[in-house]
Amino acid sequence: MRFAVAFCNQQSTPKLSVCVIDVDSGARAWLDVPAAFDRGAAGITRRGDELLVACQPGGIVRYGPRLEPLALLPTPEAGNLHSILYRDEERAVYVVSARDDTLYRYVLDDTGARFVRCDTVYCADPQGRGQDRYHLNSVAFWNGEPYVTCFGPTEGATHRDRRNGRVLRVADGSTVVDGLYHPHSLFVHDDELLVIESQARVVRRVAGGEPCAWHIDGGYPRGIVAGAPGRVWVGVSALRRESMSLGTANVMTSTSPVDYCTRLVELDLGTGELGRSIDLTLLAAEVFDVHALPLPDAFVPDPDGGLPARIEALEESYRAMRAAKRDVEHELGSSPWQRARRFARRVRSRLS
Repeated sequence: MRFAVAFCNQQSTPKLSVCVIDVDSGARAWLDVPAAFDRGAAGITRRGDELLVACQPGGIVRYGPRLEPLALLPTPEAGNLHSILYRDEERAVYVVSARDDTLYRYVLDDTGARFVRCDTVYCADPQGRGQDRYHLNSVAFWNGEPYVTCFGPTEGATHRDRRNGRVLRVADGSTVVDGLYHPHSLFVHDDELLVIESQARVVRRVAGGEPCAWHIDGGYPRGIVAGAPGRVWVGVSALRRESMSLGTANVMTSTSPVDYCTRLVELDLGTGELGRSIDLTLLAAEVFDVHALPLPDAFVPDPDGGLPARIEALEESYRAMRAAKRDVEHELGSSPWQRARRFARRVRSRLS
């Protein structure tokens, strides 16, 4: 088995946002990304022998059969992209835009090289304020119909205060299940509809069978893909140390090391037991999506599991930050106020 993994919120190393991982050998390879990846990647979907990957701020990258980037398809209507889903029968990509709580449908031309139309399929905010009030974040087609997840309106200052998440049927906006604490990653598995309740660390079956819950140890699960029969792999992110909405430090109470690891874990849906685990902590902090790749896909493993590229990218990021800091200090030092202060200090030293 081979998976493509999308890492989101990669501010420090945005060029390392998509990684291919061979489950059995542990080999890894970073995929090249366009410059537009200035924050990280989000949803992944396939179109024939191409891979489509959402860029968080906006736009979708086409990867060819050899996993080389072909083009960036703009999505001007959609921003803060989350899950995406290609529908071959419609020749369209469904795109979840958390920026305005809207599900868009982008129709491709015959060649798949560009979008020719954009339709608004569903908006979770009935007043259309475009403020990420409901945090629409994933989409799946079950029994031929689209379903979505959202966190629900916030009751406090951050996403952590959103505790009434829902799975919704797009056709009529009806609620399939509510009361979820951060639902993500709607996924159809063997005619059943699954969802990850991230803050509760649970994978739930919400349709297609009796309700059921499977627990994941530690971290923040998000992203799911089918594995061997009766099994799925779940992406697990390290707990976030800083609030994305406020930019302030989160209060961390856990002392369990597993809460601060980035992983892929195998879940047996028959027994609820967790099987193999692949540690990705040294590559990134947050997994958004996991997608299966056919084994014939081109795959050239990076040396030492892709870690040297990560270290080099971090060092490049640190150099850029240090240069920016020096520029700011120089600019402040050249301001009229700073020049006046230096002059006053010289005058005082001569008079003393």
